[in-house]
Amino acid sequence: MTATLQAAPPSGVGAAGPLSARSFSPTEERILVAALGLVGRRGVRRLGMQEIAEAAGVSRGTLYRYFPSKDHVVAGAADYDAVRFSNGLDAVLATKERPEERIAAFMAYAFDFIASHPCRPLFETESGFVMSYLLDNLPALRTELVIRLGDALGRVPAVAAGDLERDQVVDVIVRLFASSWIIPESDGMSLVKSVNRILQITSE
Repeated sequence: MTATLQAAPPSGVGAAGPLSARSFSPTEERILVAALGLVGRRGVRRLGMQEIAEAAGVSRGTLYRYFPSKDHVVAGAADYDAVRFSNGLDAVLATKERPEERIAAFMAYAFDFIASHPCRPLFETESGFVMSYLLDNLPALRTELVIRLGDALGRVPAVAAGDLERDQVVDVIVRLFASSWIIPESDGMSLVKSVNRILQITSE
């Protein structure tokens, strides 16, 4: 996915290779999970290293040993979040074989990921930041869709009939994904079912 929490991470941060290949130590994970929760509750601007250390239950020395600055924490949290999304999606799609099932599973997983994301409330306090984040990172989600679903998109009836291109279907899904960050749904699964009906996709 592409969820990065800042448009331009510090040089050398989060750039060591494919995110799916990156691993995190238990201490790093503890710090980054705490940071994501704080970002959602307080925003990025008000985030401080002391409160990150306290929320993670580590000393300031330990925090600085892993992350020299707040920018490094935020960039690390972005990488961790992307890996979390990617690994979770791999696990979901590994159980699906039929193209229709894979598309429906992607939709359900992606929108549930948004609905339960600790940073979702951030739009209320730092809307400009969130909009910038979406514009910077939705192209990566688009690529993720194409890579993960591949030829399955060709089974969408409108695509199979030649009425739509695969890229157009992907664009619709990505735009819905972005709007879901901004306008929370009262029932996320209802949205997923509606999109599946529009695409005429069924996992049954």
